Order: sequence, then structure tokens, then C-alpha cells
Amino acid sequence: MRIKNPFKFDIEVAGDFFCGRKQEIADLVEHIENETNIIMFAKRRIGKSSLLKEVFTHHLPKNILKTHIDIYSVSNIRELYLKIVKGIEESLLGFESNLKKLSRLVDKLQNYFANAKVSLVLSGKPQLKIEATEKDYFQAIESLFSHYFEFLADHNLQAVIAIDEFQKIVSLNESEKIEELLRTIANKRVNTSFVYTGSKRNILLAMFNDSGRAFFKLGTEFELPPISKNEFYLWVNERMALKNLRVEISAFEHLYHEADGETRFIQQVCHEIFRLHQNKDIIDLNRIQEIICDVIRKKTYNAQLLNRYTAAQQNTLKLIASSNGVNIYQNDLLSTFGVSKATAQSSLRSLLKEGVIFQDLNGALSFEDVEFKLWLRFISES
Repeated sequence: MRIKNPFKFDIEVAGDFFCGRKQEIADLVEHIENETNIIMFAKRRIGKSSLLKEVFTHHLPKNILKTHIDIYSVSNIRELYLKIVKGIEESLLGFESNLKKLSRLVDKLQNYFANAKVSLVLSGKPQLKIEATEKDYFQAIESLFSHYFEFLADHNLQAVIAIDEFQKIVSLNESEKIEELLRTIANKRVNTSFVYTGSKRNILLAMFNDSGRAFFKLGTEFELPPISKNEFYLWVNERMALKNLRVEISAFEHLYHEADGETRFIQQVCHEIFRLHQNKDIIDLNRIQEIICDVIRKKTYNAQLLNRYTAAQQNTLKLIASSNGVNIYQNDLLSTFGVSKATAQSSLRSLLKEGVIFQDLNGALSFEDVEFKLWLRFISES
């Protein structure tokens, strides 16, 4: 019988596909139950969405309504409203599953959402619809939350609303007005915790740490680090054992280091190991290096990403990737990639501002997208 691959990398995961993070789960649950706003930031693909899915699915009581809203694709206030209203609909739908109870819920909700039409769509999977009659989307968003909070209070319910890629707000027209609106809503919240997440750490944290911004200090900061290497290693080999496979510790340490601890890429490489190998194989350092190269070689979309930048920025990106982000102004490195120190410094400033590169407190540079870093190194060394 074919054994199902226990490693998933292309979707949000929970349950058996989720690795570790017991302390982070406990901390999040405590904040949510205490109705604290949370500012969750981390590198891309480190597992923010999967952590929220795990918490929402397995660690919160039923009387806490849950919704996860991804606003990465929104470009105006109307689209933001549509994303928010869909999230509110899904949270309320999760409150009941029985069709008769759902029908009664619609009648109840109509009494609360006076400026909207509430209905139940039964074609396929049941869907709750809240259609605003207001044309002003700023007012529609404010009314939506006001009625939602009133419903929660009257029915002794709590809610947690996660808004993913929250830093996208700053790129919208009338962004300051939108920030002010959402701050007003957060301040008036009833029985609710907001989780603001983002991968553009510099932009997200500026929203909450700049005293001149609407969201200044409106939540507790929650940095999500990589999963512990030892915990990840044990979890990986427990699943490899389904086919009597074993990854040597030196091989996993190399993978973890190359991936900067990034959950998605580690899961993808492990998925390939499990797919390609048969019973009792031992995965050593050489083999895992081969698989990493094979995975990276297929990331052809990175060529399009690289072409977004000027020639000087491209060379600086390759320089940073090859040096692992330290001592990048060495003469031999600058010479190898054909850039002067002044050009590299100028390019780095623009890359940091854009959020492609992140600089820690010790001055070390890292890529927000580790796959891009590995691909750059691959083409530079080929």
C-alpha cells in the first residue's frame, strides 16, 4: 500500500502535519482568551498562517469565533471591505452547523445588521451572506464591526480576527484614513482579539511603533522565530520512519542552516526525500545537498523576480547571498560581483527599504525569501 507523504509545504497545515511550537501556541491562546491584540511578525514562510490554523482548529473553545483574513491582494477600500465581510460571515457560520439552527441564526443576525441584508445560501456548502446597503465603504466597515461586536456581547461569545499581511494597508489610497478607521474599531472592540500579521517586518513594526501613526502601541508584539532545530529534527525523523528512512543529524543541520530555519522549504525538501527514497535508506549530507540543488534548480520564477531590480541591485543581491550576509564589503567579493562599495551601499539601502533584505540588530543581513537567496547562490556558482 502506498504511504501518504507526511510532509506538506504548499498549504497551511494543522494537526499531524504541524510541527511543535507548544510555547507559542500556549502564549497565543492566553492572549486571545484575554482579548489582547497581537502583532505577529516573522520572515515569510516561517509558519505564521499554519500556527494560526493550528490554534484556531485545535486549541480554542467553540464559543470563540475565529476568522483568518488575508488582505495581500486588496488594492482599494471596497476590496478590503469584501475581504472583511467574508471573514465575518465565515466566523458566524462556524458558530452553527445544523441547518435549522443556521436558519434561526440568520433571523437573529438580521436584527443586528440593520444596514445589511443577511441570507443563507444553500447551493453546495452552506454560506452566510451579509450584503451592505451602504455605498460608503468606510461607514460599511465601521457598521459591520459595530453590529458584530453587539452580537458577540449579547450571546456571551468571543472572537479572534486575524488579518494577514496587514502592512498592505499602507499601500492603499487614503491609507491614513483606513488606519484611523481600523484603530477606532480596535479600540471599540467587544469580546474580541485582533491578530495583525505580516512578513514585511520593517513596514509592519513601523505601523505599531511610530508615535505618529494610528496603530501606535495597539497590541503586544509577538515575534515568531524558526522552529527549534532539535525539535524539528526529531519530528522529521518520526515521519521518515513511516518508510524506515532516516535523515542523519549532520544532513538535517545543513538543511536547517541553508533554509535559515524556514519551515516551508524544510518541509519541501523532506517531502522530496520521502517521495524519492525507498525503505531503509539513510539520507546523508551529500544526498541532502543534491536534493536541495534539485529543488532550487526548479525555482524558475526567481529569474522574473531578479529582473525587477537594476543591474547594481542584482549584483548586490548575489553578493549578499554568496556571503551569507556578513562582511559584504570585502574587496574580493566586491570585485567578484563587479560593484564598488558605494554602489553596494546605495543598492543595499533601497533593498532594505523595499523589504527584500532584512538587517538584524547585530548588522547581519538576511533575505526575507530564503528560496530566492539559495537560487541566487546557485546561479552565481553554476
